[in-house]
Amino acid sequence: MNEELKENSKFESGTNPHSKFIFQIYSLFSLKQGEFKLLFFSSLFIFSLFCSYALLRPIRDALGIHGGTDELKWLFLGTFIATLICSLIAMWLSGSIKRKLYTDAIFIFFGLNLFGFFIAMQIISDESLAFAWLCRVFYIWVSVFNLFIISSAWSVLADVFSKNQSKSMFGIISAGASLGGIAGASLVGFLRGVETQNFIFLSAFLLAFALILKNLILKEALNLLQNESERTNFTQKFNLPLPSKNPFEGFKIIVKSPYLLCFVGFILLLTSVSTFLYMEQARIVRSVFDSREARAAAFANIDLIVQSASFFIQIFLTAKIAKFFGIKWLLALLGFVIAVGFVMLSFTHPAFWGIAIVMSLRRIGEYALVKPAREMLFVPLNGESKYKVKNFLDTVVYRGGDTISSQIESVGLAKFGVGGVLLLGGVISLLWGFLGLNLAKKYENLDKK
Repeated sequence: MNEELKENSKFESGTNPHSKFIFQIYSLFSLKQGEFKLLFFSSLFIFSLFCSYALLRPIRDALGIHGGTDELKWLFLGTFIATLICSLIAMWLSGSIKRKLYTDAIFIFFGLNLFGFFIAMQIISDESLAFAWLCRVFYIWVSVFNLFIISSAWSVLADVFSKNQSKSMFGIISAGASLGGIAGASLVGFLRGVETQNFIFLSAFLLAFALILKNLILKEALNLLQNESERTNFTQKFNLPLPSKNPFEGFKIIVKSPYLLCFVGFILLLTSVSTFLYMEQARIVRSVFDSREARAAAFANIDLIVQSASFFIQIFLTAKIAKFFGIKWLLALLGFVIAVGFVMLSFTHPAFWGIAIVMSLRRIGEYALVKPAREMLFVPLNGESKYKVKNFLDTVVYRGGDTISSQIESVGLAKFGVGGVLLLGGVISLLWGFLGLNLAKKYENLDKK
């Protein structure tokens, strides 16, 4: 701490207004000397990826209910199968090519896919059967795209940042995600007359820009290392593939670790809560809004509210909550709040304002509190865990949770009605909160070891 104050005092002692401004920035974000460029590139990196996804998300959600809400549970199943296959390929790839090229390969693959969809939506008629299938494929693909792109990006950042850096900067970097979401959702919401394929083209451009930023992050992280041996180890680490080519290695590591098994349970409950709310939102939006454009705009407006509120919390509160109250409240608080929200929804259904409020609270809490905390949980782990295990948790476990919970929701809806399903969601959310407290305790014990 004294060293940090000593470093920052170099800025404070300067009479140059520019130096004073820099000092204020470093003080505001609790940065050490030289870390601002790394923080800036990382935030812009995440901004570009989330803006790319935010352009696609409302289009995906609108196209997903093109054939009716009854199809959603089968789209979730299709997403899970596609995610499982892609995850095995990605885990094999991480052990076959240099670590610094792994993210490049993922980004280039999905970028080429985007250009394929851009062309397909220009030549296929909206009224054709082929377009109905294109909607289904696009829904599944965007869900897979989101998980792999974001998971790969955070794997790089978890590999570059130290544990102390992650506590002070991951909340701010996550604010870049919220700004990206705001930018993407604003464009889709305000430019209703623009054809959807144009947003797909812009999404591909942002993905290419993020690839450039990733390489700048690695370069800047290397420049910050003063010790020659640390610089050598850093370079060697990213110039080599992960030790194992076995695509099932991530699963084996999880089974042997109580900490990671608890992490799996946490993600399964998180996805169950998200899916129950998502299905309720889809039912209400389909009944309230008639056209595809109106539904896309409604989803985009909710995105805009969520990302704006998340940005404020991530910039000013996330790091402070982690510092003064510990990671446990980042992980647990949302579960308890949303449990109350489910009970409220059981009384307000089918009002749009009710689901808009609870869904917004859930997503704000996830982006501003839970997401930064989840990424912090990976920082103390080794390279295999940061890439193979993280990939498995963020993709297969996440989409597996979606698939299982969507089937449970469908059965519960048929037997107990909307009210019963919402109350069940409240119970699941309460369990999620308690498991968050337990996971945080294991994290602190891991840190002591």
